[in-house]
Amino acid sequence: MTKIFFLTIFCFASFILLSFIVINKSNNLYFDNIKNFDKTLFIKINEFHLKLPGELDHFMILITLYGREFFLPFVMGLIFIFGSKIGRKTVVITSICILILIPIVSITKDYIERSRPFVPGLDTLISVDNSYSFPSGHSTLIVAGLVTIMVLFKGNKYTKILPVLLVIDGVLVCFSRIYVGVHYPFDVLGGFFLGSGISLLIISIVNYIPKIRTIISN
Repeated sequence: MTKIFFLTIFCFASFILLSFIVINKSNNLYFDNIKNFDKTLFIKINEFHLKLPGELDHFMILITLYGREFFLPFVMGLIFIFGSKIGRKTVVITSICILILIPIVSITKDYIERSRPFVPGLDTLISVDNSYSFPSGHSTLIVAGLVTIMVLFKGNKYTKILPVLLVIDGVLVCFSRIYVGVHYPFDVLGGFFLGSGISLLIISIVNYIPKIRTIISN
């Protein structure tokens, strides 16, 4: 069994554990303390916009609105054009991961039904719809794209900078979702594990297809 397989299991197990913690409504002191930690961390991060220059607010709003919708497709386009055969394969697999995750995120949100953050006295920097909070769709998709590209894409010395830029963008997108006040840290962490898990699972399946063909042909 490969390292990717164990990482896949770890990501799915972590996501299930987080989901159980978030969805648990019993008066259990242990779970209450964990959820209070999540809320406290959210407040600490969200309060940054009250202490830091307003220009940072504008930057975080741009990142949270466009870091996934524009930067990720832009990087994928560059990899597809300049990344040769392996680049095109990477983009195709990344697209498959994202298409699979979109309905999974939607179904998971509706099943868990975690409300968006609300803390009296703290304002969100952007308005959001009435969708549920866990997991963060932005974090899930940006991480899935990031993990797939980092694992599969072996570019030349010029194109290797693209995954690095995507890592920076992914970190900023995940952080911005908490900063602007639309997700708890656990929502973002849940998105990280779900996006990584699905991405690694698809990569494992793709890697085993040639082996299966070899077995069948023999």
